[in-house]
Amino acid sequence: MQRLYALVPAIVLAVYPLLSLFEHNQSEIQLGVLWLPLAICVASAVALYLVFMLVFKSATKAGSLAAVTVVAFFYYGLFFTGKWFLVPWVALLAALVFVLVRTRSELVNLMVILGVGAAVLVLLPVVKIGVYQAHHRPISVSDPRLWPTRLEAPTARAGARRPDVYVIIPDDYARLDVLKQYFHYDDAAFVRELTKRGFLISQQARSPYSDSEMNIAAELNMDYLSRLPTILGATSQDVRPVKKLIADNRAAQLLKPLGYRYVHLDTDEVTFPAGNPHISPFATPDSFPSLWLRQTLLRLVGGRLGFSDTAADERFRKTIRSGFSKLEAVPRDGGPKFVVFHTLVPHDPYIFGAQGQSVTFPDRSDEALGSKLGMSYYLKQLQFLNRKLLEAVDAILAQSKTPPVIVIQSDEGFQASPDTFGEAAMQQVRIKGLIALHLPGVAGARIPQPPNTVNTLRLVFNRYFGTAYPLLRSASYPELDLPYQFKEMQVK
Repeated sequence: MQRLYALVPAIVLAVYPLLSLFEHNQSEIQLGVLWLPLAICVASAVALYLVFMLVFKSATKAGSLAAVTVVAFFYYGLFFTGKWFLVPWVALLAALVFVLVRTRSELVNLMVILGVGAAVLVLLPVVKIGVYQAHHRPISVSDPRLWPTRLEAPTARAGARRPDVYVIIPDDYARLDVLKQYFHYDDAAFVRELTKRGFLISQQARSPYSDSEMNIAAELNMDYLSRLPTILGATSQDVRPVKKLIADNRAAQLLKPLGYRYVHLDTDEVTFPAGNPHISPFATPDSFPSLWLRQTLLRLVGGRLGFSDTAADERFRKTIRSGFSKLEAVPRDGGPKFVVFHTLVPHDPYIFGAQGQSVTFPDRSDEALGSKLGMSYYLKQLQFLNRKLLEAVDAILAQSKTPPVIVIQSDEGFQASPDTFGEAAMQQVRIKGLIALHLPGVAGARIPQPPNTVNTLRLVFNRYFGTAYPLLRSASYPELDLPYQFKEMQVK
């Protein structure tokens, strides 16, 4: 019994930073992402305890040393104040270990204090997580309360070939006029290459929202999210349902009876509600497990196992390249397919130069990312993305047995800084992104009017699947203090 009790403080102290981080972000991530890191915490504490137990043959000494080591490793980032901090942190650890090793006391009182203190520490986030999960139930895409407009079932003509439908979503790809006006960059070469491949390019594209997930959910469900404030509450900050509406969307459901298979790929975790199943949970710098490990001593370490900025950037580069490789391989799979591919580039972190070389952005602050310096790095990453998009399009066109429908549509425009652009201009830039459509076999094909991303798949369904969905009026809503605080803006 004493051995079991001596183990408790190390376990509880190990899981506290993880639970605290989750509790502060649980309105954005599903509970399922917690289990793997939680298992790692518990296993680490147990392993340390067993090692110290073998060495010192004392349960209380092993428990005390395990607790100190756990705190030294998992709490480093919580107290970190600069590069100089490592020396006093390690010195403090060494001093505590020295005292615990040399003492002849049974340390029973210390274990009691550690056990009670750790339990009190972890109780608050556990209660908050439990209460939040109980009061925020998931919603389904089939919920009749969700959609202002009903969508009829699509049809397929007997004997007609069913084209694969690709929806490729580059994150924060700015509209052509925005690139010219604010970046002094003419994207004409990319447009010419797309035009050669049969694409139509919109000059007036805009998105309904200033948020990636909401725009992608609106696009794939072919409707505005205007009923979410009523269902969830106007003051709700729970954005998890929006990601659920991406992973389980109306477009994929409507195509399923026609034999279409939904292929969902992402180089990040933006479009998955509970972690991207196609990549490591530690592959992206903003994943929950990555953010957790950046609070530990691993934030100082590079290489495959490290979570320094350099290590995180290199890991993410490989993930992005791997994601495009998977996209280019999709046409070889049997069809028909409805393919949704999202890539975080050209959005930050800025890790690619124009030729795909590795670069490091010198300032990670939000203000710097949207500054003139950030804009120059963004532009180079956009040029790199142009090459990857053209390579992907060429692979899709070359390997598809039936000419495919390809939608290249950014979720939104550039995430400008209000200090650089001004608040009003920032809101305008944010909703102006890219729409490029490859619509084979359609006479007189054109960009949907109005050219709002919520209408694009409505047009595709009307052209290829016998529907008569009305195109919705174009509306855009800036990002305000609360996620479901929808107030329509005037677009200039």
